[in-house]
Amino acid sequence: MNLSIFNHTERPCAAAGLTSYRYGRIMIGATSTQDALNEADRSLTQGAATVDRLEIWNALTGLYEKVTL
Repeated sequence: MNLSIFNHTERPCAAAGLTSYRYGRIMIGATSTQDALNEADRSLTQGAATVDRLEIWNALTGLYEKVTL
């Protein structure tokens, strides 16, 4: 049985019209990279969100990839 289908951190979770991002285990639906960083920042208990930990969903590969600016 393929258990990866139950792992929501490996699939896009954003609502329609938003892009799926992931910051560690934090799943984010955002309109832009900056919006995703802002949302990650709101979820963190210490420190500021940094782009080097942010990943974006690539619908062509079906994988999350590091954000490049």
